[in-house]
Amino acid sequence: MSLIRLDTAGALGTPEELDLSDKTPEELEEIAAPWPVHWLFPPEPGEPDRVVNLFAGPGGWDAGVRDVLHHDLDTVGVELHKDASATARAAGFARIIADVRSLDPKHPALRWVRGLIVSAPCQCWTPAGKRAGLDPANQWLLLDVFSMAFEATFGHWHDSGPCWEQDECLICGDPQWDGFGGFTGPLLTLDEVRAPVAGMTDERIGLLAEVLIWSLTLTAQWDNLRWLAMEQSSALPELVLDGIREELWSADWCSAEYRVLDAVDYGLASRRKRVFLMAARHAYVDMEALTPKASLPITTGAQALGWPAGIRVNTRGNRKTAGGNAWSADKPATGITSKIRGWYWEHDKDRRFSLDEAALLVGFAPGYPWTGSRSSCTQQIGDVVAPPVSCVVVGALLGQPWEDQLRAYLTKIYNHPADHTSPKENDMKPDTTTEIETEYGKVVVRRVVSDGVPEQERAWTTSYEITGPRMTGLVHVQPEFTGEMAELLPSVVALFASSGRFSSRTAHLSINGIDLDETHLYKIRRPEDVERFDFRRKTDDWRRKELSDAGTQRTRAALRAVLEAHYSDKLHMHDQATAYAEARNPGRTARTLRAIEEKIKEAEALEARIEELRKWFGTLGDLQQLAAAQRPAAPVAEAADEVVAVVELRPELNSGEVPIAELRAGDRVRATGNNTLGRTVTRTGVLLADPKLVTVQDWGKRVKKWRLYIDEPSVEPTRSNSVTLWPDGKAERLAGRDLALTTAA
Repeated sequence: MSLIRLDTAGALGTPEELDLSDKTPEELEEIAAPWPVHWLFPPEPGEPDRVVNLFAGPGGWDAGVRDVLHHDLDTVGVELHKDASATARAAGFARIIADVRSLDPKHPALRWVRGLIVSAPCQCWTPAGKRAGLDPANQWLLLDVFSMAFEATFGHWHDSGPCWEQDECLICGDPQWDGFGGFTGPLLTLDEVRAPVAGMTDERIGLLAEVLIWSLTLTAQWDNLRWLAMEQSSALPELVLDGIREELWSADWCSAEYRVLDAVDYGLASRRKRVFLMAARHAYVDMEALTPKASLPITTGAQALGWPAGIRVNTRGNRKTAGGNAWSADKPATGITSKIRGWYWEHDKDRRFSLDEAALLVGFAPGYPWTGSRSSCTQQIGDVVAPPVSCVVVGALLGQPWEDQLRAYLTKIYNHPADHTSPKENDMKPDTTTEIETEYGKVVVRRVVSDGVPEQERAWTTSYEITGPRMTGLVHVQPEFTGEMAELLPSVVALFASSGRFSSRTAHLSINGIDLDETHLYKIRRPEDVERFDFRRKTDDWRRKELSDAGTQRTRAALRAVLEAHYSDKLHMHDQATAYAEARNPGRTARTLRAIEEKIKEAEALEARIEELRKWFGTLGDLQQLAAAQRPAAPVAEAADEVVAVVELRPELNSGEVPIAELRAGDRVRATGNNTLGRTVTRTGVLLADPKLVTVQDWGKRVKKWRLYIDEPSVEPTRSNSVTLWPDGKAERLAGRDLALTTAA
């Protein structure tokens, strides 16, 4: 390994350039995959910045930049959730469906990336989740991963000239070393960096480390990355945020700042607190740019949705919580989560939120193409970054004016609310004739009223006349249940393309002049499902004869056209599904709701049991810290009326100057060292956590030091009460210990 002379901490050398001059388009696509081909080449002057958006979701960041800020960025998002990716693509945003950890930040297509956006999952931090990220053991593991990410990208700093470990040092011992100071380069692989995540109680905690793995890798490998924006739950501890900042500063990033923003302060009709970390490679982040010059108007839920005054929204049914189970629409809505799918008006349980209404509360214009089931769509809405806030953060980070654009956008979406009385109303087709282009030419599909359907089925049956190149007929489409227990409405359809000898429906389809025998397609989820079926021609006897391959392909094209026309009218499909469910099984809804309530009760009982176990194990841990053993009193001849537990307390420790390694949480100490800004400070108080050896930056070097957190017993360990000392340093232990803190430790 050899060092390269550095101008900045990040100029680790330029990798060899790819020779792309004689590559075919197919070869270029293979090299660039999964990234765009044009990213392999340097951007032309005036082209927008290239941006990677990790955990990109359904398009909150993208919509904020494009639709609110009206700024042009060449962004590619990475998202594992297929429905969220489909939503983003339908809205016109680029998506790669993949696990962020499966992609290589050193890919040659990422050489000219200038911006990085990261929104890792927040369920392990937010109060709405299990909050496993707040466990100190998980946090220390995460901070170790942060340090390892630096070692896997920059390595360690080595001064010019031989060091005091010359005999063992891999740098000094390298005959090719030129003697100049610099970073060693990568000392770990990214797999080794991510390995400690397996020891966390929730592996989603480790996804937060991707913000450093990607930003540091792009900086060390290419040194073209210029800015970083990260969004996370407002409950993310400052200890973790400061850990990210310290690693960025060590990599010579000029500025890294964070702030908690509430969407309601930027005109949204709902509260949505998130912490945003903003960093710049060669500039200072102007946090004051996040504050509007004039206050933005407060928007209530009723104003945004066009509701009358006095509406209250129930969010938890009959369950009571400390925060209540309803909110007034005459104020901004409470934080929107995926549970909005079950919210309803207090005085009208049948009046629930449409997807457009839910999305409008978080800043999306009506008609945004949410894709997937209702549960999937509300999950996307609950997790998404609000576009107006995205506009503010990116605008402030790039020095783009955002206030006028935001006011215009809020006026557009909130002063002209859509009619939300019926679900999916924007998708309704007033014209019942549809023209579909197929591989055989144009096919005309017309919705008709047919006497060929039994009267009791007409409320949920749609009949279509089909006319096209060598294809003609009358077919029927009906909703159908999949058989899943918790299915309230049918989610698939059945198609009848020709009548059987004993069929109660009259349908016929002629392909290439040949009539089809009884044809029933079932469990259809999308038009492409017709490829699963084969077809038979009608004969004069009881024998059946398969259609030719050419006839089968033309039949599939005809029926695919019918299904495309049917699926294009979402409102009509919803009304038919409702009619079918009510007629076929009126008690299905009640039974399903009872089953759901039983599952909720089981989950609540399990949660209560887990809480009991958590408290029990916590008490056990406290006793282990307090006493060497816990045992009953010595036996006596006669049975005692009362058994007393004996707890042996840790003896009083000697005061005076002691090595750092001998200190423990709860000791009263006085220590002199450096704070995070490098200034010499003396802190006196209670040691809030056991001493920990960490890697820090000291005058351009990456060195190991002890980190102590010293303050009042009730204070959390943070950057503001930390002090670092050299490994051979000592601290003064003062008389007395804090019993409560020792118990907690």
